[in-house]
Amino acid sequence: MFQLSDKKVRLLKIFFHTGFILIVFFQVIKKAINTLPDKWLFFLTSDAIEYSVFTIIAYVLYYYALKCKGLWYKTSYIIFFIVVIILLAFLKSYRIHNEVLLDRSFDFFTEFIGKTFLFYFLINFVNRLDFFNRYKNLEYQLNLAKGQLLRNQLHPHFLFNAFNSLYSMALKNSAETPSTILKLSGMMRYLTDDSANKKVKLIHELKFIEEYIAIEKIRFGTQANIKFLIQGNPEGKNIEPLLLIILVENAFKHGFYINDKDAFVTINVSIIDQRIMFIVENSILDKQHFSASNREGKGLDNLKKRLQLSYTKKHKLLLEHRNNVYKAQLEINLV
Repeated sequence: MFQLSDKKVRLLKIFFHTGFILIVFFQVIKKAINTLPDKWLFFLTSDAIEYSVFTIIAYVLYYYALKCKGLWYKTSYIIFFIVVIILLAFLKSYRIHNEVLLDRSFDFFTEFIGKTFLFYFLINFVNRLDFFNRYKNLEYQLNLAKGQLLRNQLHPHFLFNAFNSLYSMALKNSAETPSTILKLSGMMRYLTDDSANKKVKLIHELKFIEEYIAIEKIRFGTQANIKFLIQGNPEGKNIEPLLLIILVENAFKHGFYINDKDAFVTINVSIIDQRIMFIVENSILDKQHFSASNREGKGLDNLKKRLQLSYTKKHKLLLEHRNNVYKAQLEINLV
């Protein structure tokens, strides 16, 4: 996100105001040297004088007139400036036509009013750069906070599933329980430490998914049809943490059945340059009353919000249900 520091904003404002005033001032001096004292009327109706008048009015309006507390004071200043602009329009009409023509004077008046407001809005824009800068910073911090909040929503759901797996293993006195606890410890460290960062190494995110799947394999048995395949090199690439795991959790939550021999979960990761294609497919039982609205619960809603925040116009998420298979396909440009 492009953002200027407060110091740069102050320097930019000083440079603009100083340069703007100096340009108008030197134009007036140059015109005075070339025309006075013989051509005083031409001098008074020259572009240099016009721009100097518009500049003075714009600065007085911005810094003083419109900030007066009383309505009468504001109105008086505005009327005075309008009278000055009208007189300037009359003078220019007289100088060009040797008489004051109302229609031409009105044309000059509207032109002068337009230029005055142009200068006023230019001054207003430059002086409010610091406001826009603070707004962009607040917007950036808000997006960071939103992203962190959405990441935090994953933790209780994941931990609930993981401890259920451990509980099942403990009931069976599984020899794999200590190593699974160790895996879970490493995953919790990732959840509490690395996931607080804006971006993490892609290889760490995939390692986290691999350990999650390892726990699920222990829970459902070695014969469970669970596959995790990676094509391409994840080294040197970064991704927002805990994005991909949502699709994996969703597959196990809705699509894997311990008592069904046809149940499966397949996860394919393809990495080409700075693009990652993450495809998760899982079985759906015929007897399961499947509906897309039920499937797309908090997890997928969370994922969509985070993708919109972190990878705006850099991602594609496709969800489809066909032939008792649910497929989630996520493509992200990591740049």
